[in-house]
Amino acid sequence: ITYTQPLDAVERVLEAHRRYLREAPLASRIVMTGRRRPATGGMVMLRADSRAEVEAFVQGDPYFTEQVAAFNIVEFDVAQVADGLDALRGS
Repeated sequence: ITYTQPLDAVERVLEAHRRYLREAPLASRIVMTGRRRPATGGMVMLRADSRAEVEAFVQGDPYFTEQVAAFNIVEFDVAQVADGLDALRGS
């Protein structure tokens, strides 16, 4: 996620964005989220069955609907994980 509007505009949508991350259809498949430092955007890492599923997730995010951020979807295959995170490794 990259903010496309000033931070005060992003902050006005922040709680709706966080609520969406808790309640969205893929919420249970979110691995982690967080804001970049400095606050120029953030990241949502989630497991999905298809790119289309992720695109639909993005289109429901208030950051997207309120046009305060741009999203770049990056697909990858997990090759290595830290101890205790084996469930993140693909089959």
